[in-house]
Amino acid sequence: MQQLTIFGELNESVISIDDVASSIKVSTATVRNWIKTGYLIQSGKNQVSVESVKQFNAKIAGSQKLVARANKSQKDDHNHDDISYSIDLLLENKSIDGALVSDQYEQLLSNAYKNKEGIYYTPDEIAQRFFEHLPTDCGTLTFCDPCCGSGNFLVAALKKGFKPENIYGFDLDPIAIKITKKRIFDISGHKTNNIHQQDFLDVQFSPHDDAFDVIFTNPPWGKKLEKSRKNKLAAALSAGNSQDTSAFFFFQCLKHLKKEGLLGLLLQEAFFNIATFEDARKKSLSLQIISLIDFGKPFKGLITKARGIVLKNTVNNDLTNVVAVQIRNTQHLRTQASFINKPKSILDFTCSQENAEVISHLFSIDHVKLAGKARFGLGIVTGNNDKHCINSPKSGYIPVYKGFEIFKDKVSEATNYIPSDFSQYQQVAPISLYLAKEKLIYRFISSDLVFYHDTAQRFILNSANMLALNDNFPINIENLSHLLNSKVLNWLFKSLFDTHKILRADIESLPIHFRYFEKYSVFSESDYLNYLDIEEANGTYRVKK
Repeated sequence: MQQLTIFGELNESVISIDDVASSIKVSTATVRNWIKTGYLIQSGKNQVSVESVKQFNAKIAGSQKLVARANKSQKDDHNHDDISYSIDLLLENKSIDGALVSDQYEQLLSNAYKNKEGIYYTPDEIAQRFFEHLPTDCGTLTFCDPCCGSGNFLVAALKKGFKPENIYGFDLDPIAIKITKKRIFDISGHKTNNIHQQDFLDVQFSPHDDAFDVIFTNPPWGKKLEKSRKNKLAAALSAGNSQDTSAFFFFQCLKHLKKEGLLGLLLQEAFFNIATFEDARKKSLSLQIISLIDFGKPFKGLITKARGIVLKNTVNNDLTNVVAVQIRNTQHLRTQASFINKPKSILDFTCSQENAEVISHLFSIDHVKLAGKARFGLGIVTGNNDKHCINSPKSGYIPVYKGFEIFKDKVSEATNYIPSDFSQYQQVAPISLYLAKEKLIYRFISSDLVFYHDTAQRFILNSANMLALNDNFPINIENLSHLLNSKVLNWLFKSLFDTHKILRADIESLPIHFRYFEKYSVFSESDYLNYLDIEEANGTYRVKK
């Protein structure tokens, strides 16, 4: 098959999609998108019409610098002025589809820019999922996307039946605003004045302005803000300690949402389980949650999961309110009450209603928590393990232990030794904690709780942590280790926190059923289950009837 050049001549009637992509220097996915939008005509499997390629080159691609650079989205930096110029050239062509321009713009944005601004454009199929919770007739409702980008949520609103004059958008990016306006015009023929280049966090509607019936958005995740602006926003929005940009948008959206209105946000996984967002979660739980949606990892180059929440702006007085929890293609139902008493108001996705009832039962049994009743310490942070650690004993050196060398019933022989001069290390906990007569040392990076009762004053590196009990704790530290290592508390920890890091705040949230040892002198898993009045069933637990 002939090699295609953008301006070259072709004699054959068809050309492969791979050859088009290779010659124009775009991905095959981009070529397939051009086929979907009608700019290229498919002629057989994995082939397109040469005539359509010629027409595309002559009328659209030939005069654009954009196409030659469309597949460089992984670069570390970009020139925004050049991108703006390229997009303006595309938009000057009235026949070009706004969806295609949007796709090209997203590909041109560098990872560095996306990370700095916290921008990850919402895939169409994800945006559409939020609209499943709306009534069939949306013709009289108002819709807003406060972080509209190039308009994916707004286009989905049009397709759902919202009138274009009832659709509003806000964004700081002037290029994205232009693309959004074109996409709305392409679909509806309406030239909108409702798309504003403005930071929604600064929007103050006058008292006579109506709030919106529906707000769906994908706000910036973790965008860097100056401390003074964070403090100002936190105070104005009553955000408490939830001071990530995504949390600020959550509170601001509620401020501009009608009573009984619907709010849907696409958020980073941390919003649903990390302590930073606890105040935002408490606010969510005070309202009526309709759905929680796990979308997995939809953003290329981003390791965090994306999750959605849809709620109604009405006070939740109904503890039996049912929440639909969707994980990809599966769904289970939970009562909203099953979330309310969780530590840190965690909105856990994988927990079933039955498991949630077991968790509530475990917390209903008389217990204490470690918060305020124990001293915690990090393992030694040397700043450079390769420099400081050796693998055999030496005068002036002490043995140290890594997390993977710690087990519930033993600690492996030391394989690392460091100089006993602690002043040269980056971070060292109080020496008295390392030298405590008794302490627990535990793995930090782990999917299981692994605590060892240390009576040999061992030193540890920062892949392990430690704790020592205050004098007034109701059980001794050895018995505490039995409870923390138990199958039940391991199950509870995983059900609550869904993490591979054993964080202090999470440990401090666990119920320590100290009265078990008033009934039993030694620990056993079976006796602990009997004490808790639960039974194991198919790898999980249920309350005995």
